[in-house]
Amino acid sequence: MAAIKPTAVFRGHTSWVYCLAFSSDGSTLASAGWDEWIRLWDLKTNKPKQILKGHSTEVYSLAFSPDGRTIASGSANNDNVARLWNLDSGIERAVLKDHKNVVHALAFSKDGKTLATGSYDKTVRLWRTSNGEQVQQFSGHKQKIYTVAFTPDQQHVLAVDATVQSRTWDRASGKLIFASPLKPGQRTWAHAVAISPDAKQLASGYGYHVDERTVRGEVRIRDSQSGAEQKPLRGHTNWIYSVSFSPDGKWIASGGWDGNVKLWNRSNGKLVSTLVGHQGIVLGLAFTADSRRLASTGYDQTVRVWDFV
Repeated sequence: MAAIKPTAVFRGHTSWVYCLAFSSDGSTLASAGWDEWIRLWDLKTNKPKQILKGHSTEVYSLAFSPDGRTIASGSANNDNVARLWNLDSGIERAVLKDHKNVVHALAFSKDGKTLATGSYDKTVRLWRTSNGEQVQQFSGHKQKIYTVAFTPDQQHVLAVDATVQSRTWDRASGKLIFASPLKPGQRTWAHAVAISPDAKQLASGYGYHVDERTVRGEVRIRDSQSGAEQKPLRGHTNWIYSVSFSPDGKWIASGGWDGNVKLWNRSNGKLVSTLVGHQGIVLGLAFTADSRRLASTGYDQTVRVWDFV
């Protein structure tokens, strides 16, 4: 694949940007972080579209509803809430308040009627999006939860914590279906984790010292149940702080302290391209639903959009 240049670079944030989300039709990109505002960008015109104000602390997570009319956001541990916003009006319509620490993970069900939230308080909660009522709580993780997803059949909820242990619960009954083991020799702390679209694999980002002055980053791909690992993806020259699977399952993107975004072929683990341009740590990555675009963001307060297919 030839060198990829960004097709859009958005500026306007006044502090580090942590999270990104595309609308399902790919026409809108949302970004948020330490400046507390959620910014929406129009990808048809490459211009600012809307600003959502209401959080009183950093925003750590974003997710669009499948119909694109609602966006969910999760905040840091000064208020530990998730918020639901009506995008037609730009008005906040619900505040989900029961978490006790950072709301780091969000996922809508396929029908948009349920929102899953995962937190540093080690719990996952399900909420009705119509009224913000909590309908289920899942517990058992020993470390903070990084990511959460509904399984493709929508019957189960999968969450992964900072040790890359996964737990799967039955959505209706709340019963724990599966908890992955922590194997001897497994690295004990990841900086980022992502769940594949088929929920069969987990990608986790690490950094390790080669010597006192040299750090290398690697992405580890493992089976979400057995824990069996593939050969690690290596090429970053520092810690990895963001990972993402493309919705079509073909690609894995990673970003980190070296300021680079790397695109990997999921099937063979080969590096496809290195996307260069960020100045500082890359904290957030997101693919469009058609897997043809990738957005990245981080410490330099810019949001970059890359077209690679």
